[in-house]
Amino acid sequence: MKRISVADVERTLESYGLECAHRGGNPPILGIEAVENSGPGDLVFAASAAYVGVVGERAPAAVVTSRACADLFVATDDFAVLAVANVKLAHALIKQAFAGRDFRDGQWGRIHPSAVIHDDAEIADSTTVGPGVVIGQGARIGANCRILAGAVIENDASLGDGCIVHPNAVVGYGCLLGNDVEIGAGSVIGSEGFGFAQDSKGRSHKIPQTGNVVIGDRVRIGACNCIDRATYGETRIGAGTKTDNICHFAHNVEIGEDCLFTPMLAVAGSTKIGNRVVTSGQTEVSDHITICDDVWLVHRAGVTRDITEPGWYAGLPVQPFKQYMKNTAQFRKLDDLKRKLVALSRDFRQAI
Repeated sequence: MKRISVADVERTLESYGLECAHRGGNPPILGIEAVENSGPGDLVFAASAAYVGVVGERAPAAVVTSRACADLFVATDDFAVLAVANVKLAHALIKQAFAGRDFRDGQWGRIHPSAVIHDDAEIADSTTVGPGVVIGQGARIGANCRILAGAVIENDASLGDGCIVHPNAVVGYGCLLGNDVEIGAGSVIGSEGFGFAQDSKGRSHKIPQTGNVVIGDRVRIGACNCIDRATYGETRIGAGTKTDNICHFAHNVEIGEDCLFTPMLAVAGSTKIGNRVVTSGQTEVSDHITICDDVWLVHRAGVTRDITEPGWYAGLPVQPFKQYMKNTAQFRKLDDLKRKLVALSRDFRQAI
């Protein structure tokens, strides 16, 4: 990370509309570090009072903290205190600006000589292509994209500006990516949808999946995701949605905007998920389900019916979270309840 100043941090936050109250000096910042591992010259983030003592011991150059905790830190000429309303958001914006991986460093020059690129493909001059990349006929890749080692962009696929395709990922034929899309290592966009018909002997015959996948702007797909192309039409991932590793979306699934999906999510075919839906690990959603906006699915939720009201849901079959917690508490008492029921039944028989 290059040397920056507290003033640079302030300007970055203000450029995103995040207000910042600054006390103390304007010392140089040489790195961004976790509080526990920080030292002189570092910028750290401390959202709670629990970190006050550690910050004092480690003596970093600056702390970004909450407004409620700002007065707990003693600002000096050599130590700046920056108070913001949302410390986690400030962390994201500052680290992106100054300490994230610089994908603009192509390492290999603009296009590595081992890349195989069809003559009919169009690649913007500002885009870099790494070793072993394959780009098919009619593919279109926008400005400032980074196609890393071993990635495959099949024929007639289209990538907007600012996309990053990590090593060994595949963007299948005819699939469309918006701007600032990131595809994790080993992920497949436009894999074959799972569609078969059985004959009288139970043998399966493939139904060709001839649709595509459309991914909106600012989507992040984690490593080893599979997003199946539609049987007809489109499988869609809405703008701003982020997936963790090992997620699967079947053919003709429609995902809304700004969703957050953690590992091992599986969404079966033709399901529609609304905006700002969040899932915890190992969530499963059956086929032809509709889930409304602003739903949280937790504790290995298994969705087998439509969800029409925003809120938290859990369990299999899925149920509102409060009901799920009550039922879980009662489930732990089943053995005791059984024993009591057996005793009551015995007493009743003896009484008659």
